[in-house]
This record gives sequence, C-alpha cells and structure tokens, in this order.
Amino acid sequence: MKKRLLAFLLAVSISISMLVLPASAAGNANTAVQVAITLGAMETDQTGRLNEAVTRGAFAKMLTDFSVYRDQTGAQGTAGTLYKDVPGSSPWAPYIRIAVQQGWMNGYTDGTFRPDNGITLEEACTAVLKLLGYKMTDLSGSFPNAQLNKSSELGLRSQLERSQGELMNYEDAAILLYNALTAQNASGSTYGTTLGFTVSNGQVDVSTVMIKSRKGPFVASGTTVLPFAPVTVYRNDKASSSAELNAYDVYYYSESLQTVWIYTNRAAGRITAVSPSASAPTSVTVAGSTYTLSNSTVASQISSLNGGGVGQVVTLLLGMNKEVAGILTGDEAEEVFYGVVQSSARSLVEDNGADVLQTVVVACTDGIARTVKVDKSMNLPKSWLVEVRVDADGESVRAIGERSASGTINGDATVLGEYALADDVEILDTTAGGAAGTVRPSRLSGVTLKSGDVRYFTLNEQGQIDRLILNDVTGDLWNYGCLDDVKNLAANLSSTGALIKSLFGSSSWIDILFSGSSSGSSSSSGSSSSSGSSSSSSSSSSSSSSSSSSSSSSSSSSSSSNLGSQLASALLPTTSEVLWGVITGDLADTVWTKLTSSTGSLLSIGLRQIASLTGAPLNAILNYMGSGATYVCMVNGQAASFSTSVKYPVIAGGIGVSQEVNGSVRSMVQLMPLKIDKVGAATVLSGDSRYEMADNMQVYLWYKGQYYATKLTSVNTDDYYLTGWYDNFGCSAGKQVRVIIAVKKD
Repeated sequence: MKKRLLAFLLAVSISISMLVLPASAAGNANTAVQVAITLGAMETDQTGRLNEAVTRGAFAKMLTDFSVYRDQTGAQGTAGTLYKDVPGSSPWAPYIRIAVQQGWMNGYTDGTFRPDNGITLEEACTAVLKLLGYKMTDLSGSFPNAQLNKSSELGLRSQLERSQGELMNYEDAAILLYNALTAQNASGSTYGTTLGFTVSNGQVDVSTVMIKSRKGPFVASGTTVLPFAPVTVYRNDKASSSAELNAYDVYYYSESLQTVWIYTNRAAGRITAVSPSASAPTSVTVAGSTYTLSNSTVASQISSLNGGGVGQVVTLLLGMNKEVAGILTGDEAEEVFYGVVQSSARSLVEDNGADVLQTVVVACTDGIARTVKVDKSMNLPKSWLVEVRVDADGESVRAIGERSASGTINGDATVLGEYALADDVEILDTTAGGAAGTVRPSRLSGVTLKSGDVRYFTLNEQGQIDRLILNDVTGDLWNYGCLDDVKNLAANLSSTGALIKSLFGSSSWIDILFSGSSSGSSSSSGSSSSSGSSSSSSSSSSSSSSSSSSSSSSSSSSSSSNLGSQLASALLPTTSEVLWGVITGDLADTVWTKLTSSTGSLLSIGLRQIASLTGAPLNAILNYMGSGATYVCMVNGQAASFSTSVKYPVIAGGIGVSQEVNGSVRSMVQLMPLKIDKVGAATVLSGDSRYEMADNMQVYLWYKGQYYATKLTSVNTDDYYLTGWYDNFGCSAGKQVRVIIAVKKD
C-alpha cells in the first residue's frame, strides 16, 4: 500500500505543481487551496481567481466537499424546489439541500436562499462551527461576536485577514475550511481525522487527501470515454499531451484534479505460482516476477475455482506500481517483448526421467526481467538481443539482429533524428556484461546518439519509436564510488621487491629492478627508490662469455632497469595529494596528469603481453605483476571491495566499475576530477564549465584519510573545498558528476 501511495503521490505532486498561484497564496494558503481543489471544493481554474467573492451557493458546495457527505450529492437528484430561488436544476441545489438538511446553513424567512449573494466572515464561521458539531446556544455571547470569538479560539481564523462584515473570497474560504480540518470538533476529536485524513502537529497530510480523490483502476475498451476533459495527463508516469485511451489501457482519474493516469504496461507468460492459495489468490507469478492483484474481480479470473491458475498463459494488465488491474487469456494474451539476455542456465529435472532444462532471464524494455524456459540446445549468451513472444501455446525466445538509428534527441525528448518518440516509449540501456536498466526520455534530452549507441528499436502504427535499446549510452549502469585503497603490487615498489625476492631469491637482475632506476624517480605518496646503475650490475660477472651472451645480458639488464623505471613512475599518489592538487589548481603539475594523459604507463603493467616480450625469469615476475588486485572503495556510503584478474589505471578519488550480471568486474575506470566553484539545483559550475549532477550522486567528507558519507545539503563552497568526479569514458549521455568529495576549509 505504501509503494502504491508513493507512486500516486509522485504523479499528483507533479500535477499540483502545475497549479499557478498568485503571490498572495503562499505558505498555508497555498496548501489550503491545493486541498480544496483536491477535494473538489474548488476548480483548478479558480487558482487564477482567488480574489473573487464566494457566494452562498458556492460555499454550500465547499462545506459539503469538506464533509462526510461529499460523495452523496449525486443521490440528491434534481426533483423538487427547496427554495424559490434554487430550482432543482441549479448546480448548487444538491449542495444547498445537504447544507440545510445538516443545519450548517439556513434560508431566509421570505423563502429564498439567495445563492448568488456573497458570504460574510461571520456567516462562514458560523457555518463551519456547525459543520464541526458546535451548538450556537452553547456559545458565550450573541451573534456575531460569539461565533467569531469561538472561531478564533479553535484556530479557524488563523492566517485569515478578514473582519466582521467583510465578504470572503475563495482563498479565504479555502483557508477557513483547511483550518477546520486541523481544529477540534464538538466531540473533542480533530475534525480531519473523522474524514479519514491524517493530521499531526496542526498540519493535514495532503497525501491522504489526494489519494481519496483518485478513482480506479479501470481497464479501457475500444470505446471508453472519460467523464471529463482532463487538464493533465500522465502516461506510464510521464507527462503526455494525449488522453487517448486504447483497448486494454489501465487508467485512473481524479475529477477534482482534472488529471488522468494511463498505463500501457503488460506482463505476459505462463503462471508459475499463485499466493496464498490457488482458490483465493492475492498475487501471481508470471515469467519469474510476482505481481499483486488489485481486486477480487481480477483474483477470480485466475482462481482455481474458475479453472485458472498455475500453467495458464496470461497477459497481465498492469497499473500503478505494476499492480494487476486486468487479465487477458487465450488469443487476447498474445504479446511480444524485446530486450537483452542477462543470464542463462541449465539444470537437471527428473519429472519424467532425467533431462536438462534451460532457463533464460531477459531484461525487457518495460523494465521487467522475464524468466523463460527455452530449448536446452539453444545458445543465448548474455547481452544478446532477443524477442520474447507469448501466445496461447506459451512462451518462446529468439535472437534478433541489430537495428540502429542515429541523430540528436531534441530538448523535449520527443524526437530522435528523423523519428518521433511515442508518448509511452520504453527505453532500455544495456552493457556488454548483460546489465540493463530503463531510462526516462528526459534523461537523453539534447543528446546526440551515434549509430553504435542504438542497438534496436521498434515503431508503432504511427511510425513512432515505441521501444529503444541502447548500448551503454548513459553510464548509469556502472557502479561509482571512491577509491580508498588498492592492494596492488604496483602501488608500493619496495614491498613488491621484498615479496618477489622472497619468492625467487636475490639475484643481480632482481636487485637492479627493485633498487631503483637511472631516473631516480620517487612516488608521490612518500615512498622512494634510490638511484642505481644497471651497467655496473650487468658487468659484475667475472666469467668470460661470447659477445652474443654479453650482449644478451646487457640487454636483459637494460630491460630490467627500464621496467624498474616504469614501475617507479607508476606509483600511486595519495588521495590527499590528488584532492589538494584539484583544490590548489596545481593538478596539471602533479603525477596525476602524467598517469591520466598516458594511462598505458600503468595499464601496461597489468597486461600480460609485456611479459611475453621479456623472457624468463622476468616473465614470471611480470605475470605475477599482472595477476590482479583488490580495490577497496566506498560505494553508496558503504565499504566495498572489487577483486580483479588484472590491474586497472585507477589512482585516487572517484572511480567507475562496470560489472557482469554475476557481479564480477568487467572494467574499471578513473573518473575525472574538477574543482567545484558553485553548486546549483541540478548542476555544478567549475570555472566557466557547467556539469550536470547524476540522480544518484554520492557525497563524502574527507578527513584524515577517511571517507564519511554525507549529503550535498550539508556542505557548501563557502566552508568546504568541493571536488567533483565525472565520468568521461565515452558514454554519449555521460559526463555527469557521480561523486563529490568535500574537504572542510579549516
């Protein structure tokens, strides 16, 4: 229920944000107007007319909509005349009838109600007091002072700038009735709670109000017409310009918000489980995913009492939070999905003798990972493009070829090159390791996609792209974090030498390699290697040899010395040095620049190809040097480690890790640093360059060699040095700041 509520509120909050209120409607007034609109007491277009006087007829409607009778106006009918100036056909008639029957308002002795007259402060306060159950005979004093004083005592007049005799406008009425929700009624209860709303600390939980205005889910037929013309439309939780309903669309609506939510999501396949029982299920598992059934009508369709259940091929019609709002069977259940293979596995089954069963997990463009049984002989490696087809006979999977497109996605994310994007377009980003994740269209706004960026797409009947599979375009499928430590032989030359000597013993070429080089370079982290001479070592042999042997020995010593120089120059700087280099602007003069401008100097150490060029026994050492490392990091505020079979050119600060579906490291890259001069709402400024912040950006405080996870709101550019780390490894929609490291200026 909580997830469903959050999904609904996300959509509603966008809708509410579209209500443009005048400057006077701020703070509590803004909330009061929003609540009044949500409950139907005000129309959305009245937000531009909040200063208009509220008539007695309009206030009767507002009272009704803020009461337990708000859903009973339709039962009043249009027959009969309660007052001679309020015919049954009047739009105010049902509300006036309820207000009078409940004793909140009264007519005049001449038989009129005067629905078009403005309502004064004292009249409105009196009506609200009666709504709360107070008897006017119990008040101290006479009208209107008694009513106005009691209203002040209960907080009904809070932020209400009206005096006795003044007419109320719509903003005033909304504030008065909102205050009534938080006030104590005659029975001693908070009035809003008697209507089912949550009220705490003098505030109404607007979400509980909003949820009550929503109706649905409904499943559309080919001729479904909404009961009103919506102002705001969401299709699969994205704003849309079209309110068109197609057959089998799942929809919800709120008349008071003039908003409709439409969902076109499907889940199709064979039912493999129902819960908690076959006869009375509340959830169903299809293609490896479990879905909640939204109501008893849907549950009865797959109940064993009606012949449904496990083994049945179905298409589930999914609504908010992917709850099942409808079920299709037979020929109607035919669906086709597109995606990439995440994994495949074969297992032994012994139902009818021993045999092998193969199951494939496919990440589809709608964000659902489907598990499908396929022929055991099929070869479907991870990351392959496939089509999953469901029909009355069951499920099938087949590989499909690539279909590329290129071009720039416009600023509204509605066009890719020569193709328009459908309102309900499904976008899936993928990696070579089989990772996959859905992408909202706005994430790609303004991005130019090359032909290699698009792996596959499909077109709907209107020729619009409705499904799009990308090739690592966003960079969002990588894991990001901060490098804390590298248990890496190349990180400390002296300890490496000690380890190698312990394994192979001491010899002239080992001493040369790990005693230093002619360059005499030193590490930025403080460890150093002393200068040594390869020529003296190579000439130390007392035995005579042929010129070719002597030449070979000299060459070997020279190669060893050269390798020693490579290793020494590839030593890692500390994180403090890198951060300070960014902070002071001296980064270009540090070892960082050398390593990032020519990452091959470090990467080559991890590649075994070099070893094949040197010959034994140096070959054995290089193979050992290239045997991998363990990278200790902070990822999403938690310590994490990645063990690899080769070494990667990562130095300090932010890094990106691409993983296989099984969790093994496929690649690791160094993020690029930048000094942050200013932080905006969604971007940071470094000099004259602006960088977008990633949605899941991580923020850490660096102090005395340790990372502490924090929030961006807890640091600023006045009191902290901020270093941003952004991905710059080729993703077309990348170059987002993934990590920020803060250092306090004191």
